[in-house]
Amino acid sequence: MKRIYLGALVSFTFCQFGLAAGNDSLPPPVSDRIYTFQQIEQQFDLNGKIVRIEIGSLLGDGKSHLPNGALRYIAEDTSKGAMPFGQVAFPPEGLRNGALPDDLKKSPAAFYFRVHLFPDPNAAALCIAVGRQVSVANGKAIYSW
Repeated sequence: MKRIYLGALVSFTFCQFGLAAGNDSLPPPVSDRIYTFQQIEQQFDLNGKIVRIEIGSLLGDGKSHLPNGALRYIAEDTSKGAMPFGQVAFPPEGLRNGALPDDLKKSPAAFYFRVHLFPDPNAAALCIAVGRQVSVANGKAIYSW
């Protein structure tokens, strides 16, 4: 039951933010700094915003497919802090374009993620990857893999 519920919430998140169809109308990142999962969980004003996170490793094999074909992982950021783990999803277009390096432990990679905080305080935030690079012109951002 819990898995179905989480799947429904994640599906809703993808539809709500328009991430199932692409990233043409996404806002620019909040800043150039690298955020940690712990910071994201503590800053409610980041909900719906784009942040940059450096990923050191992904746990699991990515077989948790979301309804739009995205793969969900538990990721570890490079902060070495008390709470370096968070939930991330990579959409099919990012995976097709080789967004995930073969070995993140040897060479961590930074990604831009859209943050979704759930109303339930016990639910972990979901960070949905939108790209590895960004270009901003006239207040509009274009993300690419």
